Amino acid sequence: MNPIINKPGELFLIGGAEDKKKDKRLLQQMVDQTRGEIIAFIPTASAYPRDIFEDYSKAFNELGIPKLHCLDVRYRDEADREEHLEAIEEADLVFFGGGDQVKLVRMLTGTRLFEHICSRFERGQLNIAGTSAGAAAAGNPMIYNGDRRGFKKGTIKSAPGFGFVHGVTIDTHFLARRRLSRLAQFLLSGKYAKGIGVDEDTAIRVLPNLQFSVFGTGVVTVLNSIHVTGSNYHDVAQGEKLAFNNMRIGFLPQGTTFSIKKWSILNQR
Repeated sequence: MNPIINKPGELFLIGGAEDKKKDKRLLQQMVDQTRGEIIAFIPTASAYPRDIFEDYSKAFNELGIPKLHCLDVRYRDEADREEHLEAIEEADLVFFGGGDQVKLVRMLTGTRLFEHICSRFERGQLNIAGTSAGAAAAGNPMIYNGDRRGFKKGTIKSAPGFGFVHGVTIDTHFLARRRLSRLAQFLLSGKYAKGIGVDEDTAIRVLPNLQFSVFGTGVVTVLNSIHVTGSNYHDVAQGEKLAFNNMRIGFLPQGTTFSIKKWSILNQR
């Protein structure tokens, strides 16, 4: 299946561990690129949502953001509170914090709150950002578990994501947590062929035309399994090591523009 993006809004997806205390360069770029002035921050993925919000609240205050809403949704029945829906109506940027992407998607999909986010995003009235789990949830399908164990079949789990970008799996903390083998294993399964790994303190800005630009201090890794040969994925038992070759891998530093549709670098600064 070819990856598609169905929404006219923009995405700014961070690989996690962005600087929030010093120059906050990546957060500044996020605000600048998405033209975010009123931000709705959703810390649902975190086990410590109020602590996370306080950290970001201080950072955004220092960046001059005039208004920041916290949508502290811990249970599904809290999602559709009127104050949350009103915050989304007022915001020009929704920012999903880090933590557990499975929890984040489970809590929000199917709620009026999520439908309202999608509706405003579809009309180009809202941009969406996320860091760590908040970025991983943006793709569809999304993966989880299996850090450093991706060479053994069955260690990687997957589930539906938010689907802001469909047909592409997005992984985060990519090089710092050695997740190359985990994304590769998922692509070997044959469900989807293309994945994007975003390193820490690094981000991609995804436009509706399926082009993204790279920001930050790390690199973005792109994987394409269409031309893989010699894969034993469907022959070995769970827990056995995988073999394959001809996985296509690219590394994209800051300033690179990449086309998801063509799966190719367009230009590099």
